Amino acid sequence: MSFFLSPFIFVFELIGFLISAVFVYGLALIVAITILWYGISTMPKTETEYVYITEVVETVKEMPGLVCNQISGCRVWWDKNGVEYCPTCVNK
Repeated sequence: MSFFLSPFIFVFELIGFLISAVFVYGLALIVAITILWYGISTMPKTETEYVYITEVVETVKEMPGLVCNQISGCRVWWDKNGVEYCPTCVNK
């Protein structure tokens, strides 16, 4: 309890505690990094075989269909066969 009466003793004991805490946490950090490094270095290596495809794929051309020119989209109607259609869409 004498360190509460003298501010110099309190500051010196606080510095001593901080130095010991930094030392202990530093050792813990070194151990953690060492365990991670050991785990990564002993990980089994898997060999992946890359297969390159050399065949040419034809490009897909856009098929003509209904295009809606309205900004908000169009209302979809249903015909008597159950197929949806839009009366305002244009066929391009």
